[in-house]
Amino acid sequence: MRKAFVVFGSVLLVTSLMLCCASAGEEEIITAIIESRAANKPLPNPSGTMPGLTEDAAYAIQVKLVDAMDKKGKKVGGYKAGLTTENARKRFKAKGALLGPMFKDGSVESGVVIDRKDFIKLFLETEIGYSTKEKITKPVKDVESLKKLIKTVYPAIELPDIRFAEMKKLTVSDIIADAVGSSKYLVGPGIPMGKVDVNNVKVTLTLDGKKVNEGTGRDAMEDQWKALLWLVNGVVEQGWSITPDQILITGALGKMIPGKPGKYEAKYGDLGSVSFTIK
Repeated sequence: MRKAFVVFGSVLLVTSLMLCCASAGEEEIITAIIESRAANKPLPNPSGTMPGLTEDAAYAIQVKLVDAMDKKGKKVGGYKAGLTTENARKRFKAKGALLGPMFKDGSVESGVVIDRKDFIKLFLETEIGYSTKEKITKPVKDVESLKKLIKTVYPAIELPDIRFAEMKKLTVSDIIADAVGSSKYLVGPGIPMGKVDVNNVKVTLTLDGKKVNEGTGRDAMEDQWKALLWLVNGVVEQGWSITPDQILITGALGKMIPGKPGKYEAKYGDLGSVSFTIK
């Protein structure tokens, strides 16, 4: 009996030490992410701080990061789906799409001038954005149910920042932990839900008048509504809610491209257009 008690006690001690180390590692990663974003300096790969970091553990870090950012006055302005195309997943060796928060202080308007000095490694994505009629706190059953909850559709540009110090050792878990690279995002004037067929939206992005990217709504998971349903339910499963003042973006139409200097214009047909400059 005494031997069994000793063994049980040893197991408890080892488990406690493992949990303590994991917690310490999480806190170190969260602090590093916040400092990296504030100082605009490369971020040590979270998987280097916590070897064997899983996607589930990275999402747990992401949730705690949002809490920590909230305490610093940085509120969530919406949510993003990332790596929603097969090419993007191959690029980062991901098995599936990713989701992350976007912070309100990253929101910019059409016509903005973006300074590359504010980024470690700036990229661009043409996307479609959505806002809801009401607060969503529970999983949505299906696409038809989701359509009834969407109020407005927007042309959108995401400007993610891939800020990792060791790009050659980059893992999907690293990307998840750092809010899937969320940085700045641009949303143009919206139109009412139902006024445009989002799957058939075609977008062309030009740089100084020359085409640098193009895509269609179906590039995101082959179906905008499938991508949006996945994002909405993923956000809720993380323990968050979605409010009408927040923006949901469903992933890149076409490619994710490097942010080079010049004047950009993205034309979305019936959905409108947005423009911005990178210096």
